[in-house]
Order: sequence, then C-alpha cells, then structure tokens
Amino acid sequence: MYLGVFDLNERLEQTRKILREKQHLKKLIEEDICDLEQDVKELEAMTAKQEKYATSVRR
Repeated sequence: MYLGVFDLNERLEQTRKILREKQHLKKLIEEDICDLEQDVKELEAMTAKQEKYATSVRR
C-alpha cells in the first residue's frame, strides 16, 4: 500500500518538474515571437522608407 503512495508522489513531482520546464519553454518561445514581430516591424519600416525614397527619386 505504501509503495503505491510513494510511486504516486514521485510521479507527481516528475509531472510538476515537466510542467515547470514546459512553462519556461513557453515563456522563451513567447519572447522569441515578440522579438521576431519587432524585427518584422523594423523591416517593414525600412522597406517603406526605401519605397518612398525610390518613388521620390523617380519624379
């Protein structure tokens, strides 16, 4: 009987550890996504400036 309780406690600890690791990975992925979104915005701004410059030079 006691052996089963210890097994359950061990599994519970392992599950908690895995959950913490997954939450940490989720946070890292969310940070990466935010960084990528910022990079895209910066690239779009650069592209818009180049298009505006190219248009003004042609005239």
